[in-house]
Amino acid sequence: MSAAWLTTREKGTLAGIQLGLGLATLLGRRGMAPVVRLIALWYVLFDRNAVRASRLWLERVNGRAAGFRDVYRHIRVFVQVTLDRVFLLQGKLSGLDFTRNGSEHLQRQRQTGRGAVLLGGHLGSYDAMRAAGASLDLPIQVLGYFENAKMINALFDRLNPGLAARVIHMGDDPVGLVARVRGRIEAGEFVGMLADRVGLNDRVVRVPFLGQEAAFATGPLLLAALLRCPVYLVFGLYTRPNHYELYCEPFAERIELPRAQREHALRGWVERYAQRLEHYARRAPDNWFNWFDFWRAA
Repeated sequence: MSAAWLTTREKGTLAGIQLGLGLATLLGRRGMAPVVRLIALWYVLFDRNAVRASRLWLERVNGRAAGFRDVYRHIRVFVQVTLDRVFLLQGKLSGLDFTRNGSEHLQRQRQTGRGAVLLGGHLGSYDAMRAAGASLDLPIQVLGYFENAKMINALFDRLNPGLAARVIHMGDDPVGLVARVRGRIEAGEFVGMLADRVGLNDRVVRVPFLGQEAAFATGPLLLAALLRCPVYLVFGLYTRPNHYELYCEPFAERIELPRAQREHALRGWVERYAQRLEHYARRAPDNWFNWFDFWRAA
């Protein structure tokens, strides 16, 4: 089974990434604007895989051919959102504006004393959601596979030394993982998962997404079902030049998978997730950050 994103090595050398972080810290977000444009232009000119993936996505979501400017704009948004992560992780929110849509759902959940699962995707900025959650005193953990980005994550840990304590690493012990996540939920914390990519050896179902079936992993929804807790969808969509639209909506009070209809029910939940992902992707197409052919993966 293919999982192209898992085997994609980090782009750039460690020294190059450190230089970029150093410039961001020195120049600030506004001072980095010309650098963002240059980095985006470099990728458009020299990274054929990124350009191909961008063009495939934009042509599908917009229903028309994607030209140089379209691809450049898409990659530039990605570079900007990646840069913003530097400032978000340091709690430097000046110069950034946030519009919250649906945050009251999480505040009410917080008042119950029990946490929930937050399902997102590689659409926009999960760090914007997490930063906004911190400002509302919402303890958010992130569950994920981080082996393909050790270099970048190590540097980001330096920016925010407390970040490692708010990350749950997926490993080879699924029973232990469920127990750890359940403990966080019972303690009133929120556990975030990105549910749009397929990992190695993941079970998948193919469901409609933007007019053609695409593979989605069943793991995140199976885990949410085992946790027997509320599930919310969350997305942080970037809109230039300095604004993020944050969205939260209830997805399920509890994901039920009746034994007699388990596979059918699971497929239904995955389809529902894909439909809502499509809704938000159409709202902000340039926020799509899966740099591979999404419909041919897995």
